[in-house]
Amino acid sequence: IWLALRAIGVGPGDEVLCPAYSFFASASTIARLGARPVFADIDNATLNLDPADALRRAGDLDHLKAVLTVDLFGRVCELGEFETYCQDREIPIIEDAAQAVGACNEAGQAVGQGALAACFSFYPTKNLGALGDGGGIVTRSAELAKAVSTLRNHGETEPGVYSELGINSRLDAIQAVALSIKLRHLEAWTEDRRRLAHHYDALFADRGACPSTEALGSSSLPLQTPCPDQGAARQTYHRYVIRVPAAQRPRIIEALHEDGIACEVYYPRGLHQQPALAEFAPAEALVETERACSESLALPLFPELGLDSVERISGTVSRALTK
Repeated sequence: IWLALRAIGVGPGDEVLCPAYSFFASASTIARLGARPVFADIDNATLNLDPADALRRAGDLDHLKAVLTVDLFGRVCELGEFETYCQDREIPIIEDAAQAVGACNEAGQAVGQGALAACFSFYPTKNLGALGDGGGIVTRSAELAKAVSTLRNHGETEPGVYSELGINSRLDAIQAVALSIKLRHLEAWTEDRRRLAHHYDALFADRGACPSTEALGSSSLPLQTPCPDQGAARQTYHRYVIRVPAAQRPRIIEALHEDGIACEVYYPRGLHQQPALAEFAPAEALVETERACSESLALPLFPELGLDSVERISGTVSRALTK
């Protein structure tokens, strides 16, 4: 993300709009460049950037240099009218696709095709993980590709000539070899993830839960499953994240741990609430971001997880909610 933003000229005095509900790096990279992250709220159903809130905030900015979207948990961020707003004003969109390799938007476009550049993570826990740290950028711009290639190699523009201050961000050969092998299996792994996620959906629905397009608490089981795909979209379920009442989440976590089942809160606080980013926090509360932080819970999901395990996990959650 740092490379992509730096390559399009983001620097001191600039503003970059981004969602407040994401991993720390989505905003820390902006601040490290000397720019100001402008936090927008998220859509309650998708957990991605709320286009309406982004459009409202963008209209008040005088130095908006770029927009950073996040394809959270494997769902491509849909921007609607806000994308047109950016195109009309030639504001580049950089896509944090760290969790979304293999995903498609509602029009059926593969992740990264709607942005100037998309940034992927190959951290070992990702859907396509290397043996260690790594990442990659895809772009349709030859100019941007050249700029990133220069920056990732200390700013070298020709052998022995360094025209700017870049960094050392070259993917190790051993990581590239591992990724080349694992890439052959990505499609099958993605389908396994989707099959397991849909099994979770069905089991929770049978017990009275609802999808996140409906209000939490509107069904007999106070639980929301992830927003279902719309149109030709394909989410890849980097995480299977449910929503439960904030007051009941600790009890569910305890019940899962008692049954030897791992779970995780993504994310316990919004980016605007992180101490290192406190100076960029907006004056008003980001209601949906803060609600998601208090209600979200990620359940186990990986290609090798069996359907019987999904049934056991969903049963533990459901029983904890109905005590």
